[in-house]
Amino acid sequence: MICLSGRWKIVALFILFGLACDISCTRKEDESKLSIFRGFESDDLKTWDPANAYDNVSLDLVPSVYETLYQYSYLSEVYQLEPLLAAALPQYSSDHLTLTIPIKKGIYFQDDSCFKKTLGKGRELKAQDFVYGMKRLALPAIQSAGWWTVDGKLVGMTQFHENLRHATPENFSDLFEQKIEGLQALDDYTLQLKLLKTDPQLMYILAMSFTAPVAHEAVEAYADGQGNLLEHPIGTGPFKLIKWERNHEVVLDKNPTFRAEYYPKKGRFEYLKTGMLDDAGKHLPFLDRIRIEIVKEAQPRWLNFMKGNEDLIVLPKDNFKQAITDQVNLSPELVKRGIHLNIQTGTVIRYISFNIKDKIVGKNKYLRQALSSSIDREEWISIFTNGTGQKMLNAVPPGILDRPKTTKIKYDFDLTRAKDLLKKAGYPGGQGLPLLKFDLRGASTTDRQLGDFIRQQFTRIGVKVEIIPNTFPAFLEKQKQGNLQIAFGGWQMDYPDAENIYQLLYGPNQSPGPGESNYDNSEFNQLYQKIETMESNSKRAQLIQRMDDLIQEDCPWALGYYEASYDLSQPWLMNYRGSDIITNKYKYYKIHKDIQKRYLDQM
Repeated sequence: MICLSGRWKIVALFILFGLACDISCTRKEDESKLSIFRGFESDDLKTWDPANAYDNVSLDLVPSVYETLYQYSYLSEVYQLEPLLAAALPQYSSDHLTLTIPIKKGIYFQDDSCFKKTLGKGRELKAQDFVYGMKRLALPAIQSAGWWTVDGKLVGMTQFHENLRHATPENFSDLFEQKIEGLQALDDYTLQLKLLKTDPQLMYILAMSFTAPVAHEAVEAYADGQGNLLEHPIGTGPFKLIKWERNHEVVLDKNPTFRAEYYPKKGRFEYLKTGMLDDAGKHLPFLDRIRIEIVKEAQPRWLNFMKGNEDLIVLPKDNFKQAITDQVNLSPELVKRGIHLNIQTGTVIRYISFNIKDKIVGKNKYLRQALSSSIDREEWISIFTNGTGQKMLNAVPPGILDRPKTTKIKYDFDLTRAKDLLKKAGYPGGQGLPLLKFDLRGASTTDRQLGDFIRQQFTRIGVKVEIIPNTFPAFLEKQKQGNLQIAFGGWQMDYPDAENIYQLLYGPNQSPGPGESNYDNSEFNQLYQKIETMESNSKRAQLIQRMDDLIQEDCPWALGYYEASYDLSQPWLMNYRGSDIITNKYKYYKIHKDIQKRYLDQM
């Protein structure tokens, strides 16, 4: 049952929870005996609710509390899925439209007072918790960013969503309790999914936090008036939240009732050489605590790392030349300090997004083409990535199957053409064009520098633009509500398939879904529906090529670059594998306290 009332009870519980956290987290404690990972984020996370955890910050932490049916093998050479909460890979029917998934027995939610029947002890995970969690994606009030993962995929799910949209307060709970043919718990340990059409990418979806199991007791106790679990996550994972001081600090502690799970016993050969298999077969997690500080500016984060106060950092652009030589090697100073370098490529894209629903930029293709043609991407990449980014020739990063063969951006930098297109748009030299609004994803020095850069690019053809800094949660809320005109867009791939990029441009995924540009091209939509059901092959590649041709012409995005991330880790951080797709990584991390003490004593 969904609890949409009892606000005062919820407020009281939040207050008690906050007091409990303050007491538990501020009491004097000898942390020298604890294994603590110290990291930071550039902005606060938006939510702890798996139904809406889709920003980079939330996805860095939520998967350590909420687990999924499947996970990526941590040390595999390729992204290979393996059971996590599931007892085995799915059994498919002969037509591949029905999946039967066994659930592991003896897995428990973390202890919490919401479990009144067990007197605060976490109850056992059941198949029905997966059903409940996925049903929540359909709740209109939540406006789940993960609705696209089940919409039009599971039999009866879309109709279920429509029924809830038109429900009255009196019959809402009864409608929510109704069975969905395509989403059923056959018994306590068997989940069954029935598909409307074959979906080769569904397994990737079952490794995303959107499909994590949710305890109804937690929703009834802690959800806000809309049904969102914003502040009090209750999961089955290796860590539990003990403190969240907004815009300052997040602290997770090892879940004392976490089941027996073990570090992988095999991996690619290079991991054997680097010692990442030294902990093979050992009980997870190794960390006692995860402490994440919110530090918005890059330079304070860099100074903390250099002082040994942080264990891992994404190298800030302004310190790149200080830390890296020849684009791929650490400076002698950092080598001497034992710092490790990890370079990630191929899973993050950066672009400028135009809101197709906007009455100015959305209704004028030539204006979008002009703006795209005004951007000097080589300069953008040089300034903001120190030349490490790779220009986006098409929407899909290198290394992804069925990637388009497009070798140049159709509306790349060309000021003469940009001015001609602006004239064709009806605004010669920018005359008559209202002030455009460009939203940033943050408000840091780097964000503001990016805003200044974009302003300069557009000004060269006579287009005036207002730069709007935001907190990251505020930006995401604007995106969800469709209130962005032009924005700095970014996407971290959830799974290694071209579909995961193009779903951002699929019409039904418009805001509040992940498609912030609100692009809705009927031909593109039809092609997307076809590739959804296809295995990788030459025919699928041809369809994807046509999809890329359409967006190159329509310009819902001004393509930017594929990002290369340079991560630096301290010599005492063990078992670190840089990956944007593997999100439940903290359970594998280990702090070697002897090495940590030795290096810190030398500083």
